Amino acid sequence: MSDHTTDNEAMLQEIVQNTELGKNTLDEMMTLTRDQQLKNEMLRQKREYRRLNQAAHTALDAIGAQAKGQSAAARMGVSMGIRTRTMMDKSTRNLATMLAEGSGQGVMDCKRAETDYPQASPGARRLMRELCAFQEQAEQTWRGFL
Repeated sequence: MSDHTTDNEAMLQEIVQNTELGKNTLDEMMTLTRDQQLKNEMLRQKREYRRLNQAAHTALDAIGAQAKGQSAAARMGVSMGIRTRTMMDKSTRNLATMLAEGSGQGVMDCKRAETDYPQASPGARRLMRELCAFQEQAEQTWRGFL
């Protein structure tokens, strides 16, 4: 982020990118499983990522900032990683392991953003905490599929 970007905007951008990564990952992984229970949980979590993403977009609009989503290169990197790790194993256990790892990484990204942007608005901080709590819960949910 450039020097003139406020902590508030930077934190909201982190939320946009984090939630897009979650949505895009779930979209891709949904095509890899026949496990209906796993698929249903993926859909539920995708809806929550979408809700949080829209809230961050609305907050960015309110401060006159443009949301910067995931770059095409980042999306492609994630997609390649998923394909590589599922080429030989599309089992529920493997997919759940990957999703739990991703949720755990998302939690760390949230915690890092909370430290990096101490001047973010109470609203942005609240939305980040909400995302973090959601991802902590998601990690536990995915572990239940192991």
